[in-house]
Amino acid sequence: MEKQVIYRDRQELQATDLDNTQQWGDDALSHVIHDAISGERHYTGMSVSSSSATELNIAAGRLYDGSDGRVYTIDAPQIKSVFGLLPLQDEKWLAVSVVGQEIETNLEPRDFLVDLQTREVEPQTVAMQRARVAEVHIAQGLESPTPEKPEPPTGYTLIAQVRLNSSGIQEIVLAETRRLPNLHQVAGRLGTVEGWITTAEPRIAHIQSDIAGLADGLNRRATIEQAIQLGMDMAKVKERLELPDDYVFYGADHYLDARETDDSPADYSAYLDEGIRFAPGATATSQLAIDNPLDGAASLSDDGFLLPRFDEQPRLRLETRAGEMTINQYQYQTVETVRRTMTRQRIRYGATRTVCTNSSFWRSGNYDIASGIFSKDGETFEVKDDHGNRDGPGGLTHWVRITQFWADDYEEPYWDAETTTHTVQGSIIGQTFLSAQTGWHTSAELYFTSVANDGAVTVMLTAVKNGQPNMDRVLAAATLTADGLAAGWQRIPWDRPVFIEAGKRYALVVTSGGAHRVGFAKGTEYTQGILCYSQDREFFIEASDRDLMMRLNFAKFRAPRVAIQLKALELAGGIHDIDMLFQGFTPDGTELAFEYRIGGVWYTIEAGTAEALDVSPALLPLRVVFTGTTDLMPGLQLNGSQVKLAQHGTAFRHYSTERTLDTPSDTLIVRTLVEDYVPDVHTVDVALIVDGTAVAATGQITERVDGRSHWLESRFTLDAPATAYAIRIDGATTDPFVGFHVAERYDIAL
Repeated sequence: MEKQVIYRDRQELQATDLDNTQQWGDDALSHVIHDAISGERHYTGMSVSSSSATELNIAAGRLYDGSDGRVYTIDAPQIKSVFGLLPLQDEKWLAVSVVGQEIETNLEPRDFLVDLQTREVEPQTVAMQRARVAEVHIAQGLESPTPEKPEPPTGYTLIAQVRLNSSGIQEIVLAETRRLPNLHQVAGRLGTVEGWITTAEPRIAHIQSDIAGLADGLNRRATIEQAIQLGMDMAKVKERLELPDDYVFYGADHYLDARETDDSPADYSAYLDEGIRFAPGATATSQLAIDNPLDGAASLSDDGFLLPRFDEQPRLRLETRAGEMTINQYQYQTVETVRRTMTRQRIRYGATRTVCTNSSFWRSGNYDIASGIFSKDGETFEVKDDHGNRDGPGGLTHWVRITQFWADDYEEPYWDAETTTHTVQGSIIGQTFLSAQTGWHTSAELYFTSVANDGAVTVMLTAVKNGQPNMDRVLAAATLTADGLAAGWQRIPWDRPVFIEAGKRYALVVTSGGAHRVGFAKGTEYTQGILCYSQDREFFIEASDRDLMMRLNFAKFRAPRVAIQLKALELAGGIHDIDMLFQGFTPDGTELAFEYRIGGVWYTIEAGTAEALDVSPALLPLRVVFTGTTDLMPGLQLNGSQVKLAQHGTAFRHYSTERTLDTPSDTLIVRTLVEDYVPDVHTVDVALIVDGTAVAATGQITERVDGRSHWLESRFTLDAPATAYAIRIDGATTDPFVGFHVAERYDIAL
């Protein structure tokens, strides 16, 4: 109670003291009902049933009126006759309701003092109890073939609705929405709901990010109209080849790699980048770096992996211990593991980045995309497990080719173009699991019931093949020394966050020679995986009804858009072209963009903005903008990245490798596809190199393809049949900010 009457020995007791004791207790209970239970009217008990065709049985119960906090009761069951309410022909509904009333009852004879001097008393019969009772009221609706349900009077609480016909009661519908819930029952239901949330929440909490990624991926898929148009275009290509029947040699180059390029001549000065282009002027190469390592908007790992600021949040939790197992009870092994690296992205940007039609030949299967697009200077590598599928979308790469802006990225987050081999020793156990959401996995936690004095523990996150951990596809690894172990939950931080995709299976693999014990949980429904151990490099199921006790923590980003300042780009004489290559991954539904500042204005590196570089800035402030959701963001590896800055060139000279003919020929035809050529500022010429001497074309024909492309056919008639020749192509421009390129070359010897 909020207030109490104070009673003392030998103190006068007045009637108001007793009244206050009763009133204040009643007020306190009213406050509890109104404040903690409900401010509306509810009832308990009062079940309505039919004891006969014309009688309703209303059980005992209580009415809680939250408006004033009072409780009204029906102490004993009541029987109400509805005989007089039966319809004559059709049907009608009754509304059975209750209302609270206060009545005075329990009459008893009591003496009342009538004379203070003589102490004379007079007996009277009075009510000694004030009761709050619930009165039952029955309201009837109109008789009709399709009757409507009546509403109870204002201030009354509906407990049931009864349908009648001429023969009696047909249906009773209880007003369950007004029934006051029992706290014990609510606690039980809440426990069931919380258990479901614990299981389901990690799978659906980030559905917004998953839906956005799914929608973005669908937008990349080709439509049936595009497929039909592709078939029509291929038919036109086949028709236009028109190779002569009497040719003795045929060669072609799409200028996607240098296999048919000879850069040994001293005057060679071409830039091969999806076509022959002007050799750049001044150049500089640097690495992306964060401007302020303490930037509060950034999360930067020790090896330079950049994400927006995030907090760790567990998505998968197996915390109910059912038993324990010793790691080193299984076979001691020495196993080589192969750790994969994150795939790369490349962005090329500049006014002379004209789109070359030959870029489609990257998807022909004749060119190595990994080496041709994603390798840094001096690197040579090849992706080994792309299964011959280098097409995107739906394959392994996705690319954008727009004038001034080229972008390439790998659709898989990890590849084996760069790998690191590690040897681990000890007993091996593994726990596979199905990832329910896409996200950046930052750390794992294992529960150690006891730890030994020695024996380091190596924990790896791997891909899964045929339902078992794949030690040739390790995505992350961490080693904990025995001195750093303690009983209880042990956090295993990865050196950088790991990108995990929804719908794919992964495994936590634990290796140790120590007698450490880890806990396991009962059941596998949550992980949809298996607890296994390794023997002779094969994994076997340890128990089909167990899961390793673990927690998987993921990044929960603080904002859906974050801009982080990077170190400025510098090139003496001015920057005209930017070529960025870096490890990173941009999940579907997210966006990674770079911006630079000129004159106080930030420009996005995208199509249509390269003209801003016409002022030739020598210093270019740079920032990266991450856009996604609080569950999913792009990731960017700064260390090991490469940024090539260049100034536009004004000329190129390209030599092909020497062509050797089985049969000498004195008539040769060279067809070159020239794109984005502007006659007012550009020149292009084709010559043959025969025995070290340049031979000019005896005639040239221009065949217009469309508004930006034309075929230049150069015919050569030699003084004597030749058995070998090379092709030289020269180009020049009077405006370095207006570029063109040679997309393809076909040469035929007749």
